[in-house]
Amino acid sequence: MKTSILKLVCGVFSIAFLFSSCLGDSDNKIEIGSDLAFITTMGSSYSKVAAVTGKGYGNMYIQSPQIDQLQEGQCYLLSYRITNLSANSSGYYTAEDFGAVPVKLNQTLGAATAPVVENNFAPTSFSLAYYSPSYFQSSSTTYVPLFGDRWVFNATTLLKEKDEVYMYFYYDKSKQQEEVNGVMTDIGDNKIIIDVRFKKESFGDGVESNKQIMAVGNLSDIKRDFRRSDKFSFASGEKTRLVPIKFRYMKSVTEGNNTVNKETLDGTWNTDQVQFAFLYSTEIE
Repeated sequence: MKTSILKLVCGVFSIAFLFSSCLGDSDNKIEIGSDLAFITTMGSSYSKVAAVTGKGYGNMYIQSPQIDQLQEGQCYLLSYRITNLSANSSGYYTAEDFGAVPVKLNQTLGAATAPVVENNFAPTSFSLAYYSPSYFQSSSTTYVPLFGDRWVFNATTLLKEKDEVYMYFYYDKSKQQEEVNGVMTDIGDNKIIIDVRFKKESFGDGVESNKQIMAVGNLSDIKRDFRRSDKFSFASGEKTRLVPIKFRYMKSVTEGNNTVNKETLDGTWNTDQVQFAFLYSTEIE
């Protein structure tokens, strides 16, 4: 597989899934019970492939008859087996079905305006499950984001068995401020606040219980539009730029004996301790 030009920073953001994974009976077989997979097409033949995290074996692209049936541009939890650890000439590995049926994750496209939907719940927890800034060199001049700028998040809330949860992400240029020492202050350049709204669609029966769910934010448009804005710039001679992100959302918290929804900002502007960030390169538009 061709290497990422940005591989040195990949480990900053790649947060492992807590799913089962095991090496086979020998070192020439990989069996992964559940992994994040992003479905896309690559190469001159537009082959359908899945970008996967590799669960400790490294990010890679895989092909299989099962993947051919999945929806392009979507993320799944996928099980697979690889018995030939040599990639083909295009840099892809041949995989086969291994166990569980693929689970499609709910996904929304990040926007420059607030969504029509309003919050109908506030999670008790919200965290990044997985994001990779890696790029794959698909030709001598073309680089594509390995996971298509899909960010996978966890959230915890009260749900019934079949309820569906969606997360909506947007960048409001007019609300790039935060409170500093009691005063609302502009955050400045090369930083971004992304707002999140949560919507639950009730399809379930029975009793609600606290459950952790996963959902995907496609932040590719927000990332691209921010680079083109007057809030972004490379320093003189700089080849790459990390733009730290804070996510702003309503969180359910306990204060005294009461449960209240409180506006929360997660993240840091310190690029040495960055939790969330867009990675930009002068080599990639």
